[in-house]
Amino acid sequence: MSEFTLNQQPQPWREGLSVAALLAEHGRAPAAVATALNGAFLPRSCREATLIRPGDELTLIQPITGG
Repeated sequence: MSEFTLNQQPQPWREGLSVAALLAEHGRAPAAVATALNGAFLPRSCREATLIRPGDELTLIQPITGG
């Protein structure tokens, strides 16, 4: 079985899964999280077209607010 990692946790990979679709499946609001794919920042505008591949490392970063 092919996998990728999401925040260092193995996840089953499936063909055609975009970063945007994964965020929606996990109930994450697109504006509320930053994304990095394989260590590189992934702009919000690229998430729909960016497909996750086996072996990819996706990191979701929740911005810290407050003072």
